[in-house]
Amino acid sequence: MTLAFIAFWQYNLSAQSNDATVRIESSAHIDQMLAQKKDYNKTIEKFDGFKIQIYYGSEKECYKVKEEFTSLYPDMHTSIIFSTPQWKLQIGNYRTRLEADHAMVNIKKEYPGAIVLATEIEIE
Repeated sequence: MTLAFIAFWQYNLSAQSNDATVRIESSAHIDQMLAQKKDYNKTIEKFDGFKIQIYYGSEKECYKVKEEFTSLYPDMHTSIIFSTPQWKLQIGNYRTRLEADHAMVNIKKEYPGAIVLATEIEIE
């Protein structure tokens, strides 16, 4: 019985080791749908992502913090948002939480109260 099992197992392994070729065919309809999806994606200006909020409070202080931040990180995108009664300074446009958390490592050194927020971001 054991000998028969070993023989069958070896035959099964040799049958699985044969090279196989996979050929993928696509219809014209699928190609057309993919082209339409690509065109549609070009029209989207915003999508779900993440920003880092480094300040919330008064309007005057918010603009002061923005000026300070811009001098430290001139290439970083900033946006000021007013949500009654607070002014908020948010930075960056991160597609994933991992990207935002990675940026937070440096931001936290200057702005220890910074937090990552899930929000709509602009596609660059």
